[in-house]
Amino acid sequence: MEHHGQLMGNPNGLQSEIIIKIFARLPVKSLCRFKCVSKPWRSLLSHHSFVKVHFNKAIENEDVLHQRRTVILTAYEDKSIYSLHLDEFLNRNDAYLKNDHVDNVGGDDLVAAIELAFVHSMHRETLVYLICHCNGLLLCQLDRWDLYLVNPATKESKILPRTPKPYRYSSLCGFGFDHSTDEHKVVCGRINRDHGIEFCVYTLETNYWRVIRQDFNCVSCKSRLGIHVNGDLHWLMNKDDYELSSTIMSLLLDKEEVREIPLPDEHAIDEVIYKIELGVFREWLCIIHYGCDANGQRYNDFWVMKEHGVKESWTKMRVSISLHDVSHSGFYTKSHDLMVFDDRLVMYSFDDESSRDLSIRGVENTGSCLTVYLDSLISLRNRPKTSSKKTSSYAYIGSFFLQNMGSNCIRF
Repeated sequence: MEHHGQLMGNPNGLQSEIIIKIFARLPVKSLCRFKCVSKPWRSLLSHHSFVKVHFNKAIENEDVLHQRRTVILTAYEDKSIYSLHLDEFLNRNDAYLKNDHVDNVGGDDLVAAIELAFVHSMHRETLVYLICHCNGLLLCQLDRWDLYLVNPATKESKILPRTPKPYRYSSLCGFGFDHSTDEHKVVCGRINRDHGIEFCVYTLETNYWRVIRQDFNCVSCKSRLGIHVNGDLHWLMNKDDYELSSTIMSLLLDKEEVREIPLPDEHAIDEVIYKIELGVFREWLCIIHYGCDANGQRYNDFWVMKEHGVKESWTKMRVSISLHDVSHSGFYTKSHDLMVFDDRLVMYSFDDESSRDLSIRGVENTGSCLTVYLDSLISLRNRPKTSSKKTSSYAYIGSFFLQNMGSNCIRF
């Protein structure tokens, strides 16, 4: 940022930087309207460098994050997709997490759900299943075949081209972001006991699939969906036909290579683990153990990996409530985490083990897919090739601003 004024070469450099910073804090809905002001504004607000700055602003600034993040969930009955502005609800109901006597069954304490009907609008006669998300984009599946990307903020959508090989019954599926190339990648994979794993990798920015093969000793996958953490995709795999012989396979999206991440050490011999699941706890990879202790008491252990890829960094967090199914939604505040306890949504505090049920107006039963995404300007169109020369994003869009805006610059 210090060399930005020098790159500008004139006193207007500071002004353009301020304008860009203002734009970077605005919601996507406003910026989409601003694209209609003029061609230069449209070019600037659509440029990859500005889109990146705008998205990163939510990561850097807590207030912007709370304005843009949304909880996405599906309903069991019709697979409809809904969004919840949970930050707005919590700000409006300060007593919700603080006062144990608040009646969260009353209408004022129900979170309003907004159906994202446009996700289905182009495919009215086809079931649309939400699979996962990355950087404000939702990856869906149509009738267990075509893959479908949606940006809920811009309402842009795109059906992906078919894979080079028939992956209708793929064992693995994931969606992530390659920070080394600024590319979004969709991954489908099949396990072959004799020949390792074959991956089909789709890159959004180039709009084509590639096939890669990796040697990895495994016989099956415990869950089809890959967990996106630290720029990599992760699956919980069975190394043989015994359920307890498990490990984590990580696909590094930048190198497109696989590596193994060890699980936490085994429990004591007097404890029985009857189910293991892989997930995300806040920004960390986590393993959820469901087991019984020596007294027959059920428990749920969260093991979170505080330092990615380092076995010694696994840290145990026990949930005080005995449940059959536990998962983290990806949404959390300074004091509470939004958890899925069996079929309930719960704001849970790991500090004092307090909890409050979360009721949603208009949605009786939520589906298994619950996630958090950030509104973004990321386009589903192919990105034109640009110079590989590394330049500060602010410097690049600042110079772009001056070259293209001319007399259209906003004056303060």
